[in-house]
Amino acid sequence: MDGGGVPDSKVNTSNNSENKNTVDVRSKYGIGEALINHPIYGAEIKKIFALLDAGKTAEAEDEYFKSAWGKLDGDAQDRILMQLENDKLYKEKLKNWMVTIKRQLASRGLKADDKTLEKYYVDGIDDETIFDELVGGISAKGAAGEIGNAVDSLRSVARANGFNLEKDFGNQLDGWLQRISKGESIDDFSRIIRQQAKLGLPEKVGALLDEGLDLANIYAPYRNTMASLLEVTPDSINLDDTILRSAYGADKEMSIFDFKRMVRKDPRWQYTDNAREEVASTALGILRDFGFQG
Repeated sequence: MDGGGVPDSKVNTSNNSENKNTVDVRSKYGIGEALINHPIYGAEIKKIFALLDAGKTAEAEDEYFKSAWGKLDGDAQDRILMQLENDKLYKEKLKNWMVTIKRQLASRGLKADDKTLEKYYVDGIDDETIFDELVGGISAKGAAGEIGNAVDSLRSVARANGFNLEKDFGNQLDGWLQRISKGESIDDFSRIIRQQAKLGLPEKVGALLDEGLDLANIYAPYRNTMASLLEVTPDSINLDDTILRSAYGADKEMSIFDFKRMVRKDPRWQYTDNAREEVASTALGILRDFGFQG
């Protein structure tokens, strides 16, 4: 050993220790050489590596936790590294994930293009967060899956209460569907439609609507009777028809017998076969009363 020199064995020990610290930190935090040229994380990783190479392990770790890379969760880091180190495997796993997530999105009436989905995958975003973020794009227009079913159900409730869903609730519908996709019950929005149907109707009808019945159910006996007398289909009689609505008064509902009498006074009835037969029968009865035989 030369005077004043440092023993070779000591130098080697120091270098080995420094290299070990460098390797340990890189391995511990999943930062490898492949990241150095990454367009987003590369500059920060180079800085961390420089500190490690200088033996400043504590400072390197501090910079790591401040870096954009250090703030990613484990899934995101793993997927980015896989993309850099084994692109074939990355694409295979991405394809399998996309098949699954698209099926789940479709069942909820959600959509996203491949570019958006790949970013979610690379960022390590969990499925429920993806669903929540995509909910804002839900619309009645082109709705499918669970959301399409919800639209059909609400449309039926609206029709059964004399409304057109898109026309009468169009400014609220997309918001309803977004809330339904987040877990709210479709019954809550069916109730809103029925509450709207209550306006101006007798208390008894309102009480029946509160119980979950629709106007189509409540007025069905009168609607069917009216359809038979007017010789039309029940569905062709609007639920806001004045004669139909008169079946329920402020105090009680009208008897079917009295309701028939009211329908026969409606101008529409006089043009039916029922009316002509009744007139002919009445005329024949009068003739017979006067001694004429038919």
